[in-house]
Amino acid sequence: MVIPNKWVITLLLLALVARIWAALAIGGGYHFADEAIYVDTARRLSEGAGFGVEYPLVPGYPVFLTLLSLGLPTSLTFLRVGQAAVAALGTVFVFRLADRMFGRRTAIAAGLVYALDPLLVISSGLLYPEAVAALLVPLVVLTALESAERDVLARSAIAGALLGILALLRPVALVLPPVVASWIGVTVTARPKRRVAHIAALGLGFLLVLAPWTARNLWTHARLVPVATAGSRMAPGGQDEVARRGLLGSLAYWAWSDPEDFASQVTRRFVQFWELTPTRLVTDDPVKREELHQRDPRLEVQPLFSRSLRDRVSAISFALELSLALVGLVVVARTRWRQTLLAVVVIIAYAAGYALFVAKLRYRIPILPLLFLFTGAGVAAVYSLVRRPGASAGSSSAAPKS
Repeated sequence: MVIPNKWVITLLLLALVARIWAALAIGGGYHFADEAIYVDTARRLSEGAGFGVEYPLVPGYPVFLTLLSLGLPTSLTFLRVGQAAVAALGTVFVFRLADRMFGRRTAIAAGLVYALDPLLVISSGLLYPEAVAALLVPLVVLTALESAERDVLARSAIAGALLGILALLRPVALVLPPVVASWIGVTVTARPKRRVAHIAALGLGFLLVLAPWTARNLWTHARLVPVATAGSRMAPGGQDEVARRGLLGSLAYWAWSDPEDFASQVTRRFVQFWELTPTRLVTDDPVKREELHQRDPRLEVQPLFSRSLRDRVSAISFALELSLALVGLVVVARTRWRQTLLAVVVIIAYAAGYALFVAKLRYRIPILPLLFLFTGAGVAAVYSLVRRPGASAGSSSAAPKS
């Protein structure tokens, strides 16, 4: 039996305590309209009533909540604490991935950042799919690395299946299979036919996971629709355009008919994806909060936290994390460029996928674990520089463990 590293246990406990505290602080009331929709749908699933024809959101998250509650009636606080405990496991995934890619010192720093990052801590107690998606992204990258390094087709198939689950939680993940499959195909040391087999295995795993929901949508709507129909409202031209041309068709038509507007909008949204503080939260407006409360009296009228406090914590923490990540990226890219490339292209592709529709701070939560790999490398580099002036800052952070 493999005994967990003492650092893994320590970091996991830190993440667990911080997230359970946040879940208890958030409490048993609904704070956002989507929370109520997800929980109501999970309860319908527990009762055997299905999603319902008009269900507009992602299918994976109500299934997760149903499994979390074991299909039994549970309070919101129980669901929040349960999800928080599950989300804490991401510390282990981040530690293992960072250790494999960049070494033990980076792994400790990256795991610590994941464990205590304010956005991840708070979001783990909110009933949104981002907290669960943040567990899958590092697992996808870790599985893809093992597939390429060990030339194991089953690993590629598992990576594809994980990407399928991720797409059922966050449909923007549909952009990731070509990226991950291409990286495996290029980096695996094998003959061309074997490389093609890896790509096919990943694609098969991905399609098999999506097949049931796709079949359900075909049966329900008599046509192919996006994984979450609510997302089509943010597509160019809205739902009518998507119904007429399809989602990809509406995007292609926009890019072709008005390339200048397309480039401008996508660039602006890509930048917004990395904003330091949330700027487009509907619930920041007291009037909107009251309107939402009128539609569903279960929704809390008072905000969770002071807006000024939230913005200060968000700006300071993410600015520091992002700055250190840029330092870490420069350091590790010199010696571990293949691993670095995979993490970077996944981050960029995910952000670009949202830039086609709408970009908010919350949407970057799933890829923060990958960003924190580089934040950890930056911390390790700074630590080496301070501890041993004049020594190479990247030597210890970039080298894998022996």
